[in-house]
Amino acid sequence: MAPWAHAPAEPAYVDEFVANVFPSAAAAYRCEDIRKGSATARWAYDPTRLRPGEFISGPTQFATADLALWYLSFTILGLAPMAVTTDVQINFLRPASGGDLLARAELLRAGKTRISGRVMLWIDGAEDRPVAHATGSYALLKRSV
Repeated sequence: MAPWAHAPAEPAYVDEFVANVFPSAAAAYRCEDIRKGSATARWAYDPTRLRPGEFISGPTQFATADLALWYLSFTILGLAPMAVTTDVQINFLRPASGGDLLARAELLRAGKTRISGRVMLWIDGAEDRPVAHATGSYALLKRSV
């Protein structure tokens, strides 16, 4: 049995889980923090992945917000690989550059079919200067037999 199957969610377990079920995400992202009702994702700064002007791209910011919401879903569902994005809306507030990107998702509502949250994104060391904010929802897919 995998070590995360019945373990409490901790960043190390989340990172191991993601490496096994979504290895392409594990290469650039990690779980920074996870606790009841919130989770934080980190995109590790990579100068080869920047847009002209040395800006972190919108798609990278979107992916970081989406992963933070996925991690948030684990606080409700456990480590569920089939929790999937149902919607995400993001607003970019200022250019993002100069370091790791962090995204903290906070639970707004956990219903029977959806988990909804809000996400704030900032550059490491500048939490008081958000670069974007997002809202989104996740649902648990039932696997077909």
